[in-house]
Amino acid sequence: MNETLSSILFEEEQWSFDEEGRWIKFRKDGTGQISCRCNFNYFIFADIQWKTIKSSNPSQDTGSTWTKTPKVLGQLDVEITLVNQLPQCGESTALLNMKNLNGNNLVDDSFQPKVYSIRIEEGNFKEPCDGSPPNSEQYRYARRLLFDKSPYPPRSEWKRPEGGPDSNQFWDIKEFVGRQSRDLRGKGRAMNDPDAGGWNRCVIV
Repeated sequence: MNETLSSILFEEEQWSFDEEGRWIKFRKDGTGQISCRCNFNYFIFADIQWKTIKSSNPSQDTGSTWTKTPKVLGQLDVEITLVNQLPQCGESTALLNMKNLNGNNLVDDSFQPKVYSIRIEEGNFKEPCDGSPPNSEQYRYARRLLFDKSPYPPRSEWKRPEGGPDSNQFWDIKEFVGRQSRDLRGKGRAMNDPDAGGWNRCVIV
């Protein structure tokens, strides 16, 4: 296992899709959390278990923070298991009584181990669901994770996908950013702006 690549995952407090509450976090001990929230509506807030299966470095370094092309740091195949359990931090909150959360929202297959290929990039990124204009003063991020498939369960694994899940198509979310950097603000267009081909739909319900 490439410890350097794996450590990038858990060096960040969390990897974000947006400020509304769609994020994933990895911890060094092989645990973590995943959140899927829009406004005040939680659909998923659960612990995860994860482990690296294999990793690879790019054949050569390409791109940089100051060009239009991200630098590829490497790729990891990671097994992630969604745990049908509310994180301890949520047990003393109103989340404990929510009827449409985790196992109440998802079928049993959602909680089986699944393997994801994750490409790790370095560059100048904004949150994928940030609709601000180019060169805005919104926060920028120096790292990006690109999943081959979303860490959120596919539509077929939602008990009642109509409404919020269908409107937001959580299963299409494959991009998360980390390492917030004030220094990258005002340094040109973010590499994942719509014109750069990295935009994800952002619907809030």
